[in-house]
Amino acid sequence: MRILLRLKNFGRNLTRSYRLHHESNPSLLHWIGLIGFVALSAFFLARLTGKLPPRWDDLPFRIPGILFCFLLILRRWWPEPLVRFYLPYSYFTAFYCLAFFLPLTLLENGGAPNTVANMMLGAGLVVLVTDWRNTLLMIVGGYLAAAGVYLAHHPLSAFPMEFLYWWVPLCMVMVAGGTASKYVERRAELERLRHLYAGLAGSIAHEVRNPMAQVQYALEGALSILSAARTSEPPALARRQVDALAQALAGGALAVARGLQAVTLTLQQVSGKPLDSASFTRLSAAECVEKALAEFAFETAEQRACVGARIEGDFMFHGDETACVLVLFNLLKNALYYLPVHPQTRVTLTVQNAPQCRIVVHDTGPGVPPVQVAELFEEFYSFGKAEGTGLGLAFCARVMSAFGGDISCRSDVGEFTEFVLAFPPALAPQPADEPITGVAGSAAHSAAPAESGFGKAEFIGRAAMVVDDSAFNRSVLKARLRDLGMVVQEARHGEEALQMLDHGARPEVILMDMQMPGISGMETTRALRARPAPLNSIPVLAVSANDLQRFRDNAVEAGVDGYLAKPLQSELLRRELARVLAEQFEPGQNRRVS
Repeated sequence: MRILLRLKNFGRNLTRSYRLHHESNPSLLHWIGLIGFVALSAFFLARLTGKLPPRWDDLPFRIPGILFCFLLILRRWWPEPLVRFYLPYSYFTAFYCLAFFLPLTLLENGGAPNTVANMMLGAGLVVLVTDWRNTLLMIVGGYLAAAGVYLAHHPLSAFPMEFLYWWVPLCMVMVAGGTASKYVERRAELERLRHLYAGLAGSIAHEVRNPMAQVQYALEGALSILSAARTSEPPALARRQVDALAQALAGGALAVARGLQAVTLTLQQVSGKPLDSASFTRLSAAECVEKALAEFAFETAEQRACVGARIEGDFMFHGDETACVLVLFNLLKNALYYLPVHPQTRVTLTVQNAPQCRIVVHDTGPGVPPVQVAELFEEFYSFGKAEGTGLGLAFCARVMSAFGGDISCRSDVGEFTEFVLAFPPALAPQPADEPITGVAGSAAHSAAPAESGFGKAEFIGRAAMVVDDSAFNRSVLKARLRDLGMVVQEARHGEEALQMLDHGARPEVILMDMQMPGISGMETTRALRARPAPLNSIPVLAVSANDLQRFRDNAVEAGVDGYLAKPLQSELLRRELARVLAEQFEPGQNRRVS
């Protein structure tokens, strides 16, 4: 019994290793199948032309191999119920074509030079297509199976012992060398990833811990003031204490904003997904710079004092405002990094429309050595920062490329560093084009719901449902919705929400946490969309602390109508509620997610 259990665990480990080997490179099996199909077919056609006369007719074994490889290429056309069998099928195909058929061909052809080369090539491909455990199992099992089939058709005296004395050890050495090389490469990759993760964790800890410490300090100060006021007779707050309390809470709010900004920036850097140009609008470069300076979370007044803007000539470009502002955040953060040791540093953001449309971020800091400048925009390359991840400037390069422009850097050590964001100018808008956005445009957009009949008064009496497993989060959301005058129901998890809806609850909007025990928010939304009308048309606003683009995309696919990142901003919540409630009354309105 114990032996069977060990064999079961051994088989499970082999399966897991093979699956993990191909999860990181899902196209490898496709290319292996293509190589096998072409090679096996080419040799077969050469046989038909008579240019490569066989000593052994291998057609009964070759035709199945060609078909196996062909099916391996057709992965995307496999029926959905069969897709889960693709990996086991690929394992069998690799075993049959590489580890069994080629050694059998060598044996049947008496060790002809071309079959020796094919056998060694097959061994090399086995090393490529599997992890080291499965490589050894596949090679040993395939050679034994080939020897068994050969002996079944030939007497033992006809068995070519050179197969054992020469070809098998040669292939085994090749396999061992390839496996060792792959193992060393894997270890190096793991070490690189460990270093990257350590840098990323250090960067997040550095960016978030400082603001959290300031929040803690602010709350401790507020509690101290309130405790002193509580012990006085009668309990009261002097004007001085009120001012101190307000200052402490304002400092805490600013620290929270700084921490959230750091998290957003880090997540954007990690995400490698390109921007969707379909959502681009006409933007003012000057307004983007002003917005970045207004919203950047400067840590001290000294930081803010050393940064300035100069508008020499504004220009319009097509792009995404949030992405552009995050690029400027990145460059500001880098420019201010050395301010404590170079207090005379000055940072200037200049907008120019001639001779080229560009934004220049110039600082008088320590500069960057020429040898490093050329590599600054490579992913995972970091210079001068112990906690740097090497993702920030790569993110900037991706954004500028999506805008149709580019980013470049020049620097003089000890003098300055200058990043130039070059933009292609936007064409003059046609009457049907979208309005200009930017700082002013954003404000206009924010006001639009109120102007279209969704001011605060219009929320009064509207029904909403809050679905969240956290009682605290539900209480916060209920308080904000009730401040708008809405009637609120709550559910503790997705299953409870669906039960309430099935038993007659009819909210006009649902605020759904995405990560809940049991049925997740995404699964709950899918179940809701599968229900008959009118349940399937109730707007759902996703609410989640996970703001990664991949997670947002999954939520959109599940059917949400909007996505709000925690902690919620009151104005953004009001705006999204107004949008989805207004769209309920627009026939044929397609869902869109902000």
